[in-house]
Amino acid sequence: MRGTAMPAPQGSFIPNALLILELARRIVKRACVVLVVGLLAGLASPLTAQVPLCVLELWTDSPVYSLDQTVSVFARLQVGEEAITGARFQIEVRTPGDRAFTISTNSQFSGELNLQPNFRWEGFLLNLPSRTGQGLLALKGPYTIIGTLFDPPSGRIYCEDRKEFVIQSPWGQQPTTKTLLVTSQRTEFTEPFVSKLSAWLEAAFKTRVQTIYQEGLYLGYRKGDYRDYDVIVYYGLDYEQPPPLDFIDDIINGEGISQKRVVWIGYHLDRLGAAQKSLGFQFAEQISDTKETLLFYTYSNTSYVLAATERIFVEVANGDAAKVHATVGGRPIIVSSNRRAFYYVGFHPTASLRPFGAHLVFLDILSEVYGITRGKVALVRLEDIHPRSSIAALLSVTDYLKSEKVPFTLALIPFYVDGADRTSITQESALRTAVKQALLNGGELVVHGATHQFDGKTAEDWEFWDEKTNQPIGGAEYAEQRVKMALAEIQKAGLAPHTIGWETPHYKAGDAHYAVFERYFGFLFEAHRQFDLALVPYVVETSQSVYIGTPLEFVQNESDISRIIFQAEKLAGLKYGAIAAFFYHPFLGVDRLRAIITALKQQGWQFQLASSLIGPIRVQFPTRP
Repeated sequence: MRGTAMPAPQGSFIPNALLILELARRIVKRACVVLVVGLLAGLASPLTAQVPLCVLELWTDSPVYSLDQTVSVFARLQVGEEAITGARFQIEVRTPGDRAFTISTNSQFSGELNLQPNFRWEGFLLNLPSRTGQGLLALKGPYTIIGTLFDPPSGRIYCEDRKEFVIQSPWGQQPTTKTLLVTSQRTEFTEPFVSKLSAWLEAAFKTRVQTIYQEGLYLGYRKGDYRDYDVIVYYGLDYEQPPPLDFIDDIINGEGISQKRVVWIGYHLDRLGAAQKSLGFQFAEQISDTKETLLFYTYSNTSYVLAATERIFVEVANGDAAKVHATVGGRPIIVSSNRRAFYYVGFHPTASLRPFGAHLVFLDILSEVYGITRGKVALVRLEDIHPRSSIAALLSVTDYLKSEKVPFTLALIPFYVDGADRTSITQESALRTAVKQALLNGGELVVHGATHQFDGKTAEDWEFWDEKTNQPIGGAEYAEQRVKMALAEIQKAGLAPHTIGWETPHYKAGDAHYAVFERYFGFLFEAHRQFDLALVPYVVETSQSVYIGTPLEFVQNESDISRIIFQAEKLAGLKYGAIAAFFYHPFLGVDRLRAIITALKQQGWQFQLASSLIGPIRVQFPTRP
């Protein structure tokens, strides 16, 4: 019948097709397992028969370093039951950019090694050459150290190990471009000027800089090195060492070079030869003059002091192809090509610096190169507000600023100390109320030390610096104790929501102190103390925090009013903007402040809160129990 299965006869066996397939699959699987096990056993037998002759382990004292830090390498070596004779120990360093170098250990592992069974050693191996030495660690990025104990005749490796570490920049936080900086390896001519330029670029122009030498054992320029970068800067400080032919050829003929931005500074423009014609300008003359002169910025018809002794002039061969940005005595000294993004600067902009000098024009040209427009931003900081400050003076000044729609920052010292006279912001309710009222007028706070004194009077004495010995007071623990004390008092006074950063008393502290300040504050309302960054009127970034200086300084007497107005005019002459910041003591009254505010407004400055320039606010207040 249809739909009814026939039962199998008793005692018979009719295999189902599915059962046959499953049986076959299991047979094949078992055969494969047996085959694989057999192969692995065959492969493993010679390996398991070889006992390692030695074990090597490498490590460094840190996984991350900044430029100019020494990288200390340590090792541990243990020999097995068999002696090792006639061996050689080798250290290879692989740097960013696929460069590899073998270096000597300068240790007991130099030369031919004969190691007895069960030999054991552990300790310091070597320091890798720093940037100021042989330049091996001048590149930023990942490095690999490879240690190898081997037999020289056969090349057989007895044991080896590798360790990775990173060289990172201490500057900048979110770079948007990459810059290749090429210069001579002869540091007696190039330093500190190249390091200063690198710091300026990374700290203020949101670019990550890689410095390599135009020649040299470790980091000589190699053809095509420019390809991975957006901007190529040649800093010609060494008159006797011109750039190599490969670099010159890349700048002239390199594939895609016309899409790069090139900045040529100082010597050797003439090495470009006939290619200068396509730029629209060419080398004219180089002179040396120890007398200061004036550089004229054609954009704003503003003049700036030029103290650099070496001045290299160009002549414009084609007015349609070249643009003159600055002149000295009517002769072009900063020019660019209209045919490609090629800029030439005919002096050394990080040497012989003067406040509000010609380096400002160079910085403005860099803003054009990197496509950064900053605006004309003015900042006002009211200085040395403490529990004994005049309430009337504070409110008079802040009422005036409110009437002019000028925001401001209060530099608050939470504790006042003068011998036995000691008080705090929480104990002085009238002053605390006045500070809060002032903040309603459009203000914010920075912490200006805990007491702004060590053994003297608040606001007159230092807190982190001994002016008698010219040395830091204490170390990181002392700085942290003072910072925590200040923040706890500000928090207790209900002022934490208005606090945006820190200002070091008298701008003087040690490196260990500043490491603490940066850990607790994302913003420091002061100029960075290194690489003449105080002369850069922009927001300056380290890898941890941002700094804003006060290039116009402060008012001590009537002459300071005219000085501030004059210096602000120099900053106002920059096409792509700057920060015109100054600080003012409220006890001076309103009239002097009014004169400055009125003049800066006439110059076109826009007054803003400092917090509008620094991104997210980071202040690490103590955790309450």
